[in-house]
Amino acid sequence: MRKYVARRLLLFVPTLLGASVLIFVLLRLVPGDIAEILVYQAGTESSAIQQKQVEQIRREFGLDRPVVVQYVLWLGNALRGDFGYSYTQRRPVADILSERFPRSLELAFLTLVVAIVWAIPLGVVSATRQNTWADYLVRLVSISGLSLPIFFTGVLILYGLVRFFRWLPPLEFVALTQDPLENLKQLVWPTLAQAYYISAPITRLTRSQMLEVIRQDYIRTARAKGLGHWAVVYRHALRNSLLPVVTFIGWWGGRLLGGIVIMEFIFAVPGMGTALVQAVSYRDYPTVQAIVFVMALIFLTLNLLVDLLYGWLDPRIRYA
Repeated sequence: MRKYVARRLLLFVPTLLGASVLIFVLLRLVPGDIAEILVYQAGTESSAIQQKQVEQIRREFGLDRPVVVQYVLWLGNALRGDFGYSYTQRRPVADILSERFPRSLELAFLTLVVAIVWAIPLGVVSATRQNTWADYLVRLVSISGLSLPIFFTGVLILYGLVRFFRWLPPLEFVALTQDPLENLKQLVWPTLAQAYYISAPITRLTRSQMLEVIRQDYIRTARAKGLGHWAVVYRHALRNSLLPVVTFIGWWGGRLLGGIVIMEFIFAVPGMGTALVQAVSYRDYPTVQAIVFVMALIFLTLNLLVDLLYGWLDPRIRYA
């Protein structure tokens, strides 16, 4: 198991470096010069003064240096938690991250927990009661979740709250540490909408894997030995069905921080998704780089955890 963990950790570092290079280079390929954009937005009259201001801004932001030097400096500072200054907000990007990241993380965590809590048991029930009314009901709910666009589900929830209950979620964000109840009033609705969307494929995947496993010989042997129905299902069948489900959950958990931007907009949650959209709109490269880098780091970390969980669930993988 130690060799398996060491191999995965060694792969993690070059993958993260590759992601950082890709993020940095792609943002440098975006057309347009941020220095010229900032100067022309200021509306200066003289072209000579404009040119001086453009050069001054380039020196201030370090844009007059070679791209390789810019990348090395940026990476070195990023590893120390310094992502530079926001071009538009004129404050450290680390401050923006520390303000926005906990909100998105809380929303993503709640979404994932809610989705797992209801999706896996529903998948198990649907598989063990195949072709009964419970199976048909679960399949109908999961197909609806797959079919409805996530923004439509969010708007539908918002419309239902206003139309039938004459109530709107709080528009001003309150941190969990300040007022937990008020915080949950705002986050519970985007959590339910997002969880409904991602729980649908988890339910169907759990069902299909369970149907395959419960027909195996060792399951029939366990039943023949006199084990109870739920003991066979949860101790033997479910564990062996979870590998693809864990992969899918890990993949969704990684992209969840970037994918909740729609819910953040609909329910007025000022998280990382809204910050990323604003930064892209204003070409605030340091903020975009930092947010995408943090998202990539979280995605790779979750994939590493999924790989380690693989080794625990299936010993054949860690000995391969």
